[in-house]
Amino acid sequence: MKYSILFLISFLLGHAAFSQLSINRNLNLELADRDSIKSALLEESLSAFLTEAQNGDYSHEYVDSLHLQEYEFFFSKLAGIGKTNKSLFNDPIILKSYTPDGHSYYITVAFSGVKDDRPFIYQITEFKTVPYRDHYRFYCPFQERTANFKRKKIKNVTYHYSGTIDEQKANQFARFKDELSDLTETPKLPLDYYCFESLDELLKSYGFLYSARQCNFLCYDLGFTDNGGKIYLTGTNNENYRFGYIGDYLYENLADPENIYWPFVQGVSTYYGGYGLSYDSMEELKQQFRAELKKNPTIDFLEEFQKGRKSSINRHFSYYVMSAFLCEETLKSKSFDEVLKLIYSGQNGEQFFENLEQVLHINESNFHETIERLIREG
Repeated sequence: MKYSILFLISFLLGHAAFSQLSINRNLNLELADRDSIKSALLEESLSAFLTEAQNGDYSHEYVDSLHLQEYEFFFSKLAGIGKTNKSLFNDPIILKSYTPDGHSYYITVAFSGVKDDRPFIYQITEFKTVPYRDHYRFYCPFQERTANFKRKKIKNVTYHYSGTIDEQKANQFARFKDELSDLTETPKLPLDYYCFESLDELLKSYGFLYSARQCNFLCYDLGFTDNGGKIYLTGTNNENYRFGYIGDYLYENLADPENIYWPFVQGVSTYYGGYGLSYDSMEELKQQFRAELKKNPTIDFLEEFQKGRKSSINRHFSYYVMSAFLCEETLKSKSFDEVLKLIYSGQNGEQFFENLEQVLHINESNFHETIERLIREG
């Protein structure tokens, strides 16, 4: 028990601010077969790591800092589980533990709870653990889960995929990536594009065997960057999924990202890549808005824009689509530099209408008429 005592002292000294999270073991399973000391050490390390995860305060003791940056998506989806509503959540329960080599371990943990007297499963996650000093560190299993993927390099983009690849779409994306670099005057850096066949395949590659957040609400994992923008992943089985790439690219590569107005960025993404998963084109979106105007002739597009996510047309957020119309109009009459001016409208759009007035002579008084004109022009 020497290592267990050393571990406990280290834990108490370094983590006195947080109460340690309790862990349950399903049917009292042993984390390390026929080795009770190692099993206890794994459980203690897991408890310390999950305590840090719950508080969103990862330390170098339990997570390698470079690995944390490389797999930010993985660690962000662990952070805060049960923090604000502890009464709803049970203690995490270990479902499975095995070692492929007698050195490292793969541990599966379920996060569950009870709401309105009904049990729920929130997340089931697999971790890779590796010995570090007198305890264990925790890793995302992504590298191991994608080790057998095929690879295809097209221009500066290396595709990773488990099935087949549509080279025409891949070439289209690679060309667009270079175009986006030219438009934003940013370097043409290499990119690893993981083209997963489904959202389920993407999540499992990260170790998320189940995630209520992603499965129920999809979040942003239909297309997002990780490792500081060096890799791009999509669960859409689409080698040319621009919609998910553009916003992350702008945030990673443009100066002053805290001044970027996200709804207009989504409009730019829609203009270049079609809307979200529907891939509706600009013409299709204008047809939908014309149909809405015919059905509801008293609609005020300024009011709908200002409602934010509370307004949708054909299940598309109205202000994203209207931003796409304004992006198209700016590119027709101005340039991408003026699009950038609209992008830099403040995190909450504080300068949006001021910038819109400067770029397109559009303000609150003529916004509705302008959108009506843009959708009628087709």
